[in-house]
Amino acid sequence: MAWKAPSGYDSAMDPDEAASRLEALRAEITLKYRVGGSLAQQAKKIRRTLPRYERQQVEALVRVEAALAESDAPEKIDPAAFERAETALQMYLETVDDADQRRGYLLDITTSAFVNVLLGVIALAVLLALVR
Repeated sequence: MAWKAPSGYDSAMDPDEAASRLEALRAEITLKYRVGGSLAQQAKKIRRTLPRYERQQVEALVRVEAALAESDAPEKIDPAAFERAETALQMYLETVDDADQRRGYLLDITTSAFVNVLLGVIALAVLLALVR
């Protein structure tokens, strides 16, 4: 049976086209954030790094992915909302700088290690002062 447009929307989206566009977004997220899995799993892992609007758009795309997994997928996909969410996420992903993220990650690790060593030295100095 051939796919036909649902009656609730002005223009409908082919489920195969939606799936391929979601796959492209998943690949871009994998490239930028180095996380794998389904879009829902990726969204869960990168949630805290996204601004609120982009987080909402990712959640909308996760709902589309879930709708595609069901048999009545075309009736549950709002093409305008899908376009809006996809465009917003693509625009945000273009602004993500891989090198800056790596630098920030290394700086976080270095800072944490330095603070722990400093606290250890302070604790040792206090302990030695109390013993004498």
